[in-house]
Amino acid sequence: MRQDSVNALLSHAKAELFKIEEEYSASLQRKDIAPSLQIDIKNLMENLRSALEYMARDIYEKLIQTVRNAKSQPEVSNIYFPYGKDENDFKSAIGRNLPNLDSISAPVFSLIECIQPHKCGNSWLYDFCNIVNDNKHNSLTPQTRKERKSYKVGLRGGKTAISAPAGAIKAPRRAIRIGNQPVIFDPSTGIPYPTPGLQVEVTTWISFRFTDTKLEVLSLLKLAHKEIKSLAKDLYTLI
Repeated sequence: MRQDSVNALLSHAKAELFKIEEEYSASLQRKDIAPSLQIDIKNLMENLRSALEYMARDIYEKLIQTVRNAKSQPEVSNIYFPYGKDENDFKSAIGRNLPNLDSISAPVFSLIECIQPHKCGNSWLYDFCNIVNDNKHNSLTPQTRKERKSYKVGLRGGKTAISAPAGAIKAPRRAIRIGNQPVIFDPSTGIPYPTPGLQVEVTTWISFRFTDTKLEVLSLLKLAHKEIKSLAKDLYTLI
């Protein structure tokens, strides 16, 4: 079986996660998505997906292949780890990849089903596999949070008059005014104070999402690694 390969992939993925966390934090601080971060995320996700495929292949060869040979049924040529958005999708996927697993080994079938969205109430597996399939890990989008202290300054109800990174203007030599309103800067941050006549808005990058999704990158990576590691431990105890 491929247990050693699965464990090696998971061990390597754990080390990759530490590196990605560091790169992730640095990219947020720079407000720039480093190409190396996207490459490392791509490699991590593909390694985790490979671990799933190895487990699917082991399940087939250990439990299903002998039964099919005895019944002179054709081999399943392409085997992928089954997942589905809902119960019907899952049943269709497991029927294609690991046919009759429910009757051959109910415990292994239950183990796979328990991480599906319709059973666990969390769509991490479906989301993870879709992102790998669609190559969305090659494109990340910053998730922003707007606060009332932002660095876009203008008259209340009017257009932005000043827009700059925090700290870009500190302790100016002469007073800055917008209309008849003075702009007063916080000396520690370089961000203007809001006043009755001025609205101040700051945009903060808080995380990265996979493009065209609402999925936060780091939390999905951590959850996927944790769940796949747990799955591998339980599976190789059963087979």
